Amino acid sequence: MQDKLYFQRCFDLAELGSRHARPNPRVGAVIVYKDKIIGEGYHKIRGSHHAEVNALNSVKEEYIGIINQSTIYISLEPCHHHGMTPPCVDLIIKWNIPRVRIALPDPTEKVYFKSIEKLKENGCDVTLSDISKEAKYLINEFEAVHLKKRPFLQIKMVKSTDNYIGQKDRQVHLSNPYTNVYTHKLRAYTDAILVGTNTAIIDNPRLNLRNYPGKSPIRIVLDRSGKLPHDHILLSDKDPTIVVTQNPDYPLLQNKSKVVLDFGHDEFLDHLCTALLNLNIYHVMIEGGAALIKSFIKKDLWDEAIIIKTNHILNQGIKAPNIKGSLKSQMNIAGDQVHIINNNKMCID
Repeated sequence: MQDKLYFQRCFDLAELGSRHARPNPRVGAVIVYKDKIIGEGYHKIRGSHHAEVNALNSVKEEYIGIINQSTIYISLEPCHHHGMTPPCVDLIIKWNIPRVRIALPDPTEKVYFKSIEKLKENGCDVTLSDISKEAKYLINEFEAVHLKKRPFLQIKMVKSTDNYIGQKDRQVHLSNPYTNVYTHKLRAYTDAILVGTNTAIIDNPRLNLRNYPGKSPIRIVLDRSGKLPHDHILLSDKDPTIVVTQNPDYPLLQNKSKVVLDFGHDEFLDHLCTALLNLNIYHVMIEGGAALIKSFIKKDLWDEAIIIKTNHILNQGIKAPNIKGSLKSQMNIAGDQVHIINNNKMCID
């Protein structure tokens, strides 16, 4: 029971890493002596100290002498290799921490069980927890980048009670003011927002942060043949926009850039994902429209879906794409039902 409590603290700490740890994993660590937490930390930002280092650095001087009698809980297996920082497994061994409790092995080839074996070889009592579901969720972006070799792809979709996502050739507002704040909170967490040509033309969206504090994501718009008017917000304001086009001569204004790809290629979406990853974009929110969302679903290129079902009834329009996965969580925001779905091939009605 106590182990679960300390692991939960690790998970809560890891969440604080937010978007700043990318593309590294979100990791939390807690050092415990006789049921008292004497140190804790998390990975705050890429290139800085890892969770284990911050936990050890947080131990007050009066407790330094008992570190070698303590237990360290970590949400992910410690790193085994030299990157921007030295291996954390060596630090644990250096401090003679006798007991190491790990929620999840690191899935990457550089680390997978190597640190666990090294700790055991150096006399540490190491156990893996059975609390892996939440620990795995914490590294979903890390897995997408390092194992799938693409950004973490999050679909966001708002639909009416009768399952329409919008109406042809006109803008439709479905979210209530409170879910609108929630979607801006999601924007604050993502690196980039992706929309298709028709959505950009019809809605003329800003896709920035207005109702939640934080840094606005990069806007990405697909404009194969240059249909988007240059006085539309995504192309005319001062915020960064990446235009994905097939035209190498696509004219751009201030703070805009372009990625030139062959839209007709069978692997277009894969090439798009690779191009975005090369631009250090690790988390992408796909906001639509329906055709764009369907294209990602058809290629099974998505990791998480945020589906907001509102009280509006449209009676007709563009049908919401069908998304199948496992329900991670749900909540009610002032009457709007929010479902968060993971892509693990299990069917959800």
